[in-house]
Amino acid sequence: MSKAITRRVKRQLKRVVQPAVRRLGPASELPTEPLSTRWGTDRGTPIDQHYLRRFMERHRADITGAVLEIKDRRYTASLGRDVARADVLDIDASNSKANIIADLAAADGVPPDSYDCFVLTETLQYIYDLEAAISHAHRILKPGGVLLATVPCVSPLDQELREAECWRLTRNSFARLLGDAFGDGAVEVETYGNYASCTAWLTGMALEEFDADLLEEVSEVYVQGICARARKALPETGGSRADER
Repeated sequence: MSKAITRRVKRQLKRVVQPAVRRLGPASELPTEPLSTRWGTDRGTPIDQHYLRRFMERHRADITGAVLEIKDRRYTASLGRDVARADVLDIDASNSKANIIADLAAADGVPPDSYDCFVLTETLQYIYDLEAAISHAHRILKPGGVLLATVPCVSPLDQELREAECWRLTRNSFARLLGDAFGDGAVEVETYGNYASCTAWLTGMALEEFDADLLEEVSEVYVQGICARARKALPETGGSRADER
């Protein structure tokens, strides 16, 4: 990160964090609590939503046909096109938006070759058996179907689900896990975030409080999260709409 950007980051964080520091007294240099313990949702839009939304928008052509999404139909409803079927999977039976209740690591009840797209956001960190979960994600996709998956890297634990969180992945480990299931050349992995966004994210700043220009730089060291697109191989003969991509 350039010195100029670093100076801008420091100024930005100072404007937001300094009032909290002053409340702690002159002997304190850093606050002992973040501005928000809910990723900034109580202050505005979580910073990670900027990156996740942009990733999904770039791959919106994949969100078509029979689509499965985790927890709700957020991206299917807002970005999907020609969606013939929109299902929601959740392990939580109390989720009224879910019509498929299953543990993704043991989702044998979901038929194979069922979906053109599986939108799997911010979920794999809660699943201990990652290989099984990704294997099922691959199994339930139709040949040519696409998995759009995201995982956090630098992130606070969920206040309510912290006992359930198991993992933080790197770009290399996520690419390898997906590659083992989908095959070589079938996976595209990208990271997002930088020192500024990671610091703001951990501090609890909301997207609306942050300088949008500081979101654009991508750091290989300060990685806020990871996004991946993986396509299930087509049979040797025949084809599908995925041939077009």
